[in-house]
Amino acid sequence: MAEDLVNIRLSLYANEVAEKLVAAGYFDYSTTAAKFALAYALKNHFDEIDPSNYDIPDTGGSNYNFGSFDSDGQLAVLLKALYPNCTTPYVYARALMVFGLTKLGKRIDQDGLQPISSFL
Repeated sequence: MAEDLVNIRLSLYANEVAEKLVAAGYFDYSTTAAKFALAYALKNHFDEIDPSNYDIPDTGGSNYNFGSFDSDGQLAVLLKALYPNCTTPYVYARALMVFGLTKLGKRIDQDGLQPISSFL
């Protein structure tokens, strides 16, 4: 059985996008922006990503403990429900966060910062 993550490190670009969202006042913390990006990826790009084998481009971003994202364990429960074969929910979560932040970053690069509701 594969081992799940205890700490994650975002990619450099994903980290920059999270910080840009915080600087714009959308979120108070990069961790909240990353959780939003995970939800964004699930809602808008579910069929485009297989988080079990998503290749994270680099590990140059900030490092977080998954307690920062999932203190009550509900994120892990959600991901196991959405992906029945998932045995490493935090590997999946990291992939979805990086993927979602990357997608959000590309939208921001293309269209500029828009109201947060435009991402919903």
